[in-house]
Amino acid sequence: MKASDYIAKKISTFTNHVFSGQGGSVVHILDSLSKIKKVKIIPSQNEQGASLAADAYYRTSGNIGVVIATSGPGILNTLQGMACSYYDSIPALYISGAPVTKQIKKNKKLRQLGFQEMEVADLVRSITKYSIRITNTKDINYEIEKCIHIAKDGRPGPVLIDLPDDIQRMDLKEKSQKKYKIKKIKSKKINLGNTKHLIKKSKRPIIIVGGGVKISNSQNKLFELINKFKLPYALTWATADIFNNNSDLDIGTFGNYATRHANFAIQNSDLLIILGSRLNGTQIGSNPKTFAPKAKKILVDIDPAELKGENGLHIDCKINCDIRQFVDSFENILKNFNIDDEWYSAIKDWKKKYPIIHEDMYKAKNFVNPYIFFEKLSDACNDSDIIIPDASANLVWCFQTFKPKKNQKIFTALNHSPMGYSIAASIGAALGAPSKKILAIIGDGSVQMNIQEIENIKHLNLPIKIFIVNNNGYGMVKQTIDTWLNKNYVGCDKQSGLSMPDFQKVFSSYGIETCEISNHNDLSEKINFVMNSDKPIMCDVK
Repeated sequence: MKASDYIAKKISTFTNHVFSGQGGSVVHILDSLSKIKKVKIIPSQNEQGASLAADAYYRTSGNIGVVIATSGPGILNTLQGMACSYYDSIPALYISGAPVTKQIKKNKKLRQLGFQEMEVADLVRSITKYSIRITNTKDINYEIEKCIHIAKDGRPGPVLIDLPDDIQRMDLKEKSQKKYKIKKIKSKKINLGNTKHLIKKSKRPIIIVGGGVKISNSQNKLFELINKFKLPYALTWATADIFNNNSDLDIGTFGNYATRHANFAIQNSDLLIILGSRLNGTQIGSNPKTFAPKAKKILVDIDPAELKGENGLHIDCKINCDIRQFVDSFENILKNFNIDDEWYSAIKDWKKKYPIIHEDMYKAKNFVNPYIFFEKLSDACNDSDIIIPDASANLVWCFQTFKPKKNQKIFTALNHSPMGYSIAASIGAALGAPSKKILAIIGDGSVQMNIQEIENIKHLNLPIKIFIVNNNGYGMVKQTIDTWLNKNYVGCDKQSGLSMPDFQKVFSSYGIETCEISNHNDLSEKINFVMNSDKPIMCDVK
């Protein structure tokens, strides 16, 4: 069997879609994949788009995203999505083409031997869980199986196989292929430390529900315990869509770009039980000592590196285990646990005193207030819709304002957070969940980063609804400059050198229908018009 045929057959066992570029060093593997009816190849306009689509494909389908790109510039373009998957713990398999083995340098000091040669496996080591170059056909099955296991095991993430062109073309004997044996690891009894003591003493606790809860698939059990013991909780942006109940126990989102009522609750708590959240600087602020200063802190994480405290936050009890293990033990710890009624009252009062939406926001006349836009958009979305905000201001407004409904998914690349994620990601999301309605919400400053991928949206006739939240430039950068540099804007709006096109003309030229919302008069009507469209459509929200 030709090696590329074998690889294609293997790939078809764990996915129905492959996201790709094209190029001389991957023509054989793409040719082999094209002959398998159940696998659909999705060529990107730019390999960056393929990598972002693959990231979102897993988030909506649960099937690992596969990206194939040619050597050198092709695979280099995919690093954006690879980084998104690595930092958000999303499994993915990348296959990079490479020159023939005779054209791969042996002397590391030599810059380049073969055409478009690059030390890909070394280059991506810091943003993959595992990377390897295959130089013997006998290793193909072993390395693919090893990669898939590593990508999904423990804290998930992307992996990469670098595959020379001549290896793809060689013949191999299927019977001679080595199998990868998964080492069975005995489950360790988790060390809960002084967790029980800290919980027993607490009267004002908060559960921080991080992305690890979703990755470990323990949200249902945790939700049962939260309701049974009436535990106040805070959802991070990674888990904003998992409970969908807007409960009185939900304190809201906390941090620099969040809600005032949640920050008051966090700062007045006496215990934080942090489940699978790394608590980055946007959540705890620039001075960790001032974050929840009266609270004891219990941190549970599968990744031992996250327990080292490099973010500067003092942790009183560190528990290294899968979140599911901890949640399974949690009920016994909570027996006879009582919370002060005053704590519930205080949380309720802060939510009432510091609402997200203010009456004066409705009074905007010349333009659309972004909070009102997201409130109306939230109302217009149905159960099971998939909402993908992009980076910067539109991301903040969305997570502050959106009220998730049952089975909705709201996600983006939270930790790497590249501009231009949502348009390319919406393609992978639509292919991963073809029966769901997909919304890509993006700032005007981000659209240009991957605007080429709207050709794929049109070509595949994916009925994606694209909302451009258009504030004429890089709004969040301007806010940062306002804070630190006395409004000396550089490269962030037209006056400071950054020009934007007429997006309605651009999208129309690609063959995509457009409309505009310029004020509150027809806000709800236009949103409903977009939501009811059965074809790709873009709405420019001024």
